[in-house]
Amino acid sequence: MTPKPQIGLIGLDFDWTLMNHNPGGPKVPPETIGILTELCEEGIFCGLASGRYWWEMRDELAAQGLPWGDPFPSFFCTRETFIYWVGLDALEPDVEWNTARRAEMRELVHQISERQTAWRLSLEAAGLHPKRWWLWGDYGLEVNMGNPEDAQRARLVLAELSAELPLAETHRNGSLAHVVLTTATKGGCLRHAAETRGLRPDQVLAFGDSANDLSMLDGRFGLRSATMANGDDEVKAAVRANGGWITEGVASSGIHELLHEFRLRGWYA
Repeated sequence: MTPKPQIGLIGLDFDWTLMNHNPGGPKVPPETIGILTELCEEGIFCGLASGRYWWEMRDELAAQGLPWGDPFPSFFCTRETFIYWVGLDALEPDVEWNTARRAEMRELVHQISERQTAWRLSLEAAGLHPKRWWLWGDYGLEVNMGNPEDAQRARLVLAELSAELPLAETHRNGSLAHVVLTTATKGGCLRHAAETRGLRPDQVLAFGDSANDLSMLDGRFGLRSATMANGDDEVKAAVRANGGWITEGVASSGIHELLHEFRLRGWYA
């Protein structure tokens, strides 16, 4: 018999997972705010794993009536790379992790900068024409292709081009193709955050909706996973293969649905 979950840490993607961007309703319903607040107060670590800057997430949550760190989120992974814990008066960085990732990021960005002109020409030779092209010093390469289909094609080309770089991996988020730091990723951040709090990977529950969330959903780091009704087909397939959960509700409504069910079943540590 499979042992029941004993979840001690919950990691949430931000856009289209915690935040519902459909018009005409709350981006984060009160019941979702309520259960995240309650779980944090009960000692469950509830946080965010996103490519966004942390202050962007803070401001959007404040507009939804969810003051930052009071008590949610307990922690966050920003730029899919750097881990911070949210204290009463200040952010508490994971210094060792963040220092190592910054050094690796500098190396990865330097390697991409030497190759990006050739990479762009290769994409164009494949009939792919980027709308915008960014090389971020704290994230890696981000290429806006205008639609998910071309973004996936671009990701595959970039995966082949970057295969010689040990620090690089590729993923897609909507219409964006990325080359990012393989030693970080959302899944790697969540596993490390859990370990620093004495939790096993299987005590982590991760929620996501898009292909850039796969590292925390597909089982490669040993995390438990969930997606919502709006999750991409690729994501739903990965969650099913990992023995995870797919909710009936969309975005944060689905989060409340599953977190409430876990409470009824007694599945928190």
